[in-house]
Amino acid sequence: MRYKKLLLLIWLMAGYGASNVALAQWGHELQFQFIETDPATKVEQSVPNSFHDSCAYQVLSYLHPDSRFPAQRPVSPILLGVKLNPTLRHYWMPDVRILSKFYRNFSIGDSSEATVIAIGITKDNIKDYRYRVVENDSVEVVKWLAIPSLGKKFGAKRAYGFIGNFKALNKQLLIEIVNVKDYKIREGVIFDWRKIYQPVVNQISILTPDPFKVHTYPNDPIDTHPNFFNINATKVNRGMATQFDKKTGLPTDMKFNVDSVKFINLYLKDHPAITYTIFILRTANGKSDTTMIAYNFADNMFPVHGKFFNQPGKYQIIVQRASGSNRAEWSDNETLRIPFEVKPPPLTQKKVSIKYLIPYAIAALTGVAILFFAYRRQSNIKLRRAAQEKEIVGLKLQSIRAQLNPHFMFNSLTSIQNLINKNNITGANYYLSKFAGLTRQVLDSSNEEVLSLEDELNVLNDYLQMEQLRFNFKYEIKVDEQLNQANVEIPAMLLQPFAENAIKHGIAGLNVDGMIAITISGEKNDLILAINDNGAGFVKTDQATGYGIKLSKDRVALLNQIYKDQNVTLDIKPTQQGTTVTIRLSNWI
Repeated sequence: MRYKKLLLLIWLMAGYGASNVALAQWGHELQFQFIETDPATKVEQSVPNSFHDSCAYQVLSYLHPDSRFPAQRPVSPILLGVKLNPTLRHYWMPDVRILSKFYRNFSIGDSSEATVIAIGITKDNIKDYRYRVVENDSVEVVKWLAIPSLGKKFGAKRAYGFIGNFKALNKQLLIEIVNVKDYKIREGVIFDWRKIYQPVVNQISILTPDPFKVHTYPNDPIDTHPNFFNINATKVNRGMATQFDKKTGLPTDMKFNVDSVKFINLYLKDHPAITYTIFILRTANGKSDTTMIAYNFADNMFPVHGKFFNQPGKYQIIVQRASGSNRAEWSDNETLRIPFEVKPPPLTQKKVSIKYLIPYAIAALTGVAILFFAYRRQSNIKLRRAAQEKEIVGLKLQSIRAQLNPHFMFNSLTSIQNLINKNNITGANYYLSKFAGLTRQVLDSSNEEVLSLEDELNVLNDYLQMEQLRFNFKYEIKVDEQLNQANVEIPAMLLQPFAENAIKHGIAGLNVDGMIAITISGEKNDLILAINDNGAGFVKTDQATGYGIKLSKDRVALLNQIYKDQNVTLDIKPTQQGTTVTIRLSNWI
């Protein structure tokens, strides 16, 4: 009863935490764009940086960094700042490339105005700068004028360039600032007050695997069986579509045989400053599987490769405006769905084939039956002994799994307690939401010894996100594209104890400098799992690595007793530069 009450409390708190994340607002902030440099790899990337709107003076410290490789520096000396309505939600949009620069891009769905300032523009250099405003990527409503004025709000200790307050309902504005003496000093921002972002596909073309045909129009006769055609051309589309939506012109009954289409090419209507995320949804045998095949896609033509629909079933290509996550989360009026069906290959000359195969099938079945009964008669005793041994080992494995699950849960609850003790209520709520989902996954799979690689990585990713909130480290998970994650199975909860050990004994004290890299790859028939951290390393003993690692080692030994032809090897290599844990599953793929 106490256990059920605890789970109920965790579930309620997790739901509250998740709702807080969903209600995230802009807040009282000024946002600037910086270049962040990873101190270990020296890799640079553009990131937003926010300051309270009463502390604008703090931004000036970034104009003259002292270190050779500063953690952050502004993208330009202009230091363009943006302030939006504090209650605004769903404002994120991907950056947009304008010539050699990337400009920030914001969606303003509540009809409020946007304020733009330039901290790097002062009374001494204001004459060197001009600004312009472009509406809907087509009309220059303000043509390269001098900076309107200097301002000294938001807690600034010296005057800065005030560009203006902007609002254009149901339109899009580009505000761009340039140094007339050095055009390389240029920065801009895009605001979008439009509320409908439904993608538009002007045309769908099909490319088949047939040999490519070269035509010398207009002398060639009309080809009634081309390998590249518009799906709407019913005379040459091989019957792949006969019905079309009257409003969009897109096919509503597109279907074709498996392996008969190499590419489905989508020709999108021009979408400046808007990027798309593209998914493919497959439904077969009552199950649905969604795969993201493009993120932040900005071009006007996207080829959907046949590898994404190489199995029979019903599919949908889903195109939507890119968001801050990789999930399908927009409403139907902001999403475009293109349904189609992939049919099994046709059976040609069915009667002849079956008649031809019957004698061979009877002979093969007879031979197999004779060999089977002979083998069974000779090895019946060995099989019974092997079954008994396997049952004993299986009971031992269940015992270890029963110890691992509470070990994982108690460690997670300890992390939640630490966040609460630090008065980090938001973090604790977020952690609880993740932990509630993880708890359900762990309990649902507690009676299963193996899980799909896809499910195992989902559990691991949720766990790392929880611990990332506590220790503020970085991590990445790379999976060989050749691996079918849904079909490859591995022992359940195999990776989590080693990831936990990498955090606890490796990078817990490194903060943002900590890094965990997880790679999943295939080598012939072997599956290789590697976890690498950049911590200080440790002495390779059970006392140093913890109870979870000891249980995992015992579990590996038992797995090798059950799967004698699928050996599992564990290699832990600690150094002063970090630790690498490698698990090789032989003959698992």
